[in-house]
Amino acid sequence: MKKSIIALAVSSAALTSVSAIAEEGSTFDVYGNIQYAITDTEGTGDFADNGSTLGVQGETKINDGLTGFFKYELEFDADKDGDEDNEAKLDQAFVGLKGNFGTVKVGSFDSIYNDAIQDAVDQFEFIGFEGADTTEEGDTIAYFSPSFNGLELQLSSQVNTAEGAGNATTAVAKYSVDALTFAAGYDSLSDYTEETIGFSIGYQVTPALSVSAKLENNDDQDITGLSTRYGYGAGDLYASAQVVSEDGSDDYNEYAAGVSYSLASNMYVYGEVGQLGETEDTTTAVGVYYDF
Repeated sequence: MKKSIIALAVSSAALTSVSAIAEEGSTFDVYGNIQYAITDTEGTGDFADNGSTLGVQGETKINDGLTGFFKYELEFDADKDGDEDNEAKLDQAFVGLKGNFGTVKVGSFDSIYNDAIQDAVDQFEFIGFEGADTTEEGDTIAYFSPSFNGLELQLSSQVNTAEGAGNATTAVAKYSVDALTFAAGYDSLSDYTEETIGFSIGYQVTPALSVSAKLENNDDQDITGLSTRYGYGAGDLYASAQVVSEDGSDDYNEYAAGVSYSLASNMYVYGEVGQLGETEDTTTAVGVYYDF
């Protein structure tokens, strides 16, 4: 009985707090997803979590031209037994400001280089393609400009306080005109022993069909990839292929294809198959995604 009373009091306090925030022109949301996949690589199978998350996010209107926002998201394994440890780990967390000047955010979030260049070809739910080295997430300050006649600029810097390491700088320029989008990306990497440069181009052939390509280069690798995606109404058909050239070893190919089917606006299933890595192993995956 005491536990119920305490829980009710905490819940009431939380709802009162959220209501008060809403009255001040702010929003607050709890969100997440559950993801499972049954996978097989060269005869070795697994039932696995595929990146389930739970997070909170919100924003506050500071004045007519300025809004503050935040996100705090945890990733956890949703396939563990009750007796096993299942500690959540930070996926991303940041705070920022946005307005007519663009957007500034500080914290831990996806690489702007990865979003602009690598995701053009690595578009899968479970299967993952090789990508050139990029700066690790965390301790990052980023700026996203507004669009200037189709041109967008992004710049981020990772503050690295480790002895002997420098701050990593990442820059992206995107240009969109009609159905064509072009992006160029640069990542200095924190140890300065090498740098990664990449380019991507995407074309929306029809409202349902798109094609993309990427080219990446650093001191150790050259990666060239192509992809396509088609929305057939109830889901998507998608495929990608790339050639990886590494110094001191033979070139190898990666390719994969998949199909998704929507059961509802927030739930879908998918199947994927691909040949991955230098050993060119065959991987298959069947999975489900539920968003809330």
